[in-house]
Amino acid sequence: MAPPKPKIIRAAEIVDDPDLVAPLPYLNFLRYLKRKFFRSYDLRRLLQVGLVHWNTLSDAKKRLFEPERILARVARKRRTTRQRRLLRRSLNGQKRGTAVRRPIYDKRPSTRRRRPK
Repeated sequence: MAPPKPKIIRAAEIVDDPDLVAPLPYLNFLRYLKRKFFRSYDLRRLLQVGLVHWNTLSDAKKRLFEPERILARVARKRRTTRQRRLLRRSLNGQKRGTAVRRPIYDKRPSTRRRRPK
């Protein structure tokens, strides 16, 4: 049996709101732990468990919790979702195939005119 792959930490899992990103990576890590694994722990217990987990992380994993990295991932995610949304609109059309509504009193000539010969 193959060993399980390490889970990729995503920016959305660290914080819900970019305004809540702390300047210290350790605080962002504690917020991540509280949100994902130890919801019922109080602050004291979370600090005890969090320190052990923080010390076991590699430097590369610790860098994932730096505020610049988190905000860059959030911005990248927003940019890609916006691009996908715009692409979806351009493929389907913004009107979504609804009929054009014109007032009754509009007496525009028909679009197909016959040319005199």
